[in-house]
Amino acid sequence: MRHCCKFDAYDIWYLKDSNDYTNRTLFIGICPICNKYVVELIQKNIKTNSLMSIKKVGESATKYSKEAQKDLIISRNNINKMKFKPKPYGWRYGLNKLKKTKDGETTLEQYAVDFFGNSELVKKK
Repeated sequence: MRHCCKFDAYDIWYLKDSNDYTNRTLFIGICPICNKYVVELIQKNIKTNSLMSIKKVGESATKYSKEAQKDLIISRNNINKMKFKPKPYGWRYGLNKLKKTKDGETTLEQYAVDFFGNSELVKKK
C-alpha cells in the first residue's frame, strides 16, 4: 500500500463477487507517517477484463470499510487465528513433569504435547 510512504497492510479482506466485479480484495492499513486509516480495493472488471483500484483515506476509508463489511467472506486475520489451536492435535507425545512444592511434597503432572508446542494437562497426581 502507498500513502505518504510504502507500507504493508495489516489486514486483507476477501469480498464476495458483485455483478460487475470479481476477485475483490480490500487492503486495510494505517500510514506510519501521518497515522491515517488507508483502505485500497482491488477488483477485476468482468466486462473489460481489467483491474480496477479504489483508494480511500481517513474518514471516507472508515465509511467504505463499514460498507464493504457486508460483502466480507473471510479476512487474513481470521485465517491466521484458525491456524493456532489451543489444544494439541496430530501426532502427540507424553511429557511428565515432577514438581516440588515449598512443603517438600512432590506432584507428578502428565501432559499431552504436539510438535507445534501446544500442550494440555492430562493427569495430576
